[in-house]
Amino acid sequence: MIALKKLSLIGLMLCLTLTVWAEDGIFILSKTKTLDNGKVATSEIYLTADKMLVKNSGADNSSIIFNSTTEVFTFVDNNKKEYYQFDKATLQQLQEQIKMMAKMMKQFAANIPAEQKEKFDKILNPQTGDLLSYKANGKNDKIGTWKTVGYDGMNGEQKALQMNIASFDGLGVKSDDFAVMKKMMSYFKENLQEVVALLPTGGSMAQLNFDDSSPVLKDGIPVKTISYEGGSPENENLVEVLEKKSIAADQFKVPAGYKEKEINMQSMGR
Repeated sequence: MIALKKLSLIGLMLCLTLTVWAEDGIFILSKTKTLDNGKVATSEIYLTADKMLVKNSGADNSSIIFNSTTEVFTFVDNNKKEYYQFDKATLQQLQEQIKMMAKMMKQFAANIPAEQKEKFDKILNPQTGDLLSYKANGKNDKIGTWKTVGYDGMNGEQKALQMNIASFDGLGVKSDDFAVMKKMMSYFKENLQEVVALLPTGGSMAQLNFDDSSPVLKDGIPVKTISYEGGSPENENLVEVLEKKSIAADQFKVPAGYKEKEINMQSMGR
């Protein structure tokens, strides 16, 4: 009887420990295929009430972590076992330094290559460029077990995106479950667009940047997305799992042994 009581006590303590170190959230697993060579990369997204983690495999092999309560953003380069971490105040100071240096370098470099001019223009005016217009395309296919509504994202007369969006109800989730993702999108636009040009991000930031006309996170979540380049399909992303689950707090920590790095302003001229 005493042994049974001890086991019950241990079980209770274990349950309490798991409650403290895990949160209810949303887990999304998707795979992206590069259509010209068939290579496949995996993306995992973890969402809780105030934290978001995106883990990308393949050549990108990076992670981004966002804490909406502390407003701290972390980019993790898993290839180099390095990470960059910023709070909002640091990002705002860095933004001004980057803009000032970009202006100076653009003004005084008479023979600056066209590629560098384009880079500086992007840093100084990160929101420039044609916004996509979205329209329903009638391709309301069933993706996996999910009913969807098809949309085309058009850049003028040229297709840039094709999406199949499943409603929140159809996915068995609520719009509020994605509140931290919406905060991450806003944070990206306000604080990160200039800084991204100096991070070794690869393609990991693309999924954080939706313009206001996009139906994403308004009507639901895209479970299939095809991106186009020059009017031809380039990548296909397919969501394989979207579920509610308990997410361990350790998921949102930088792996042990990784070295913290700082933005190298000199890389702007390269």
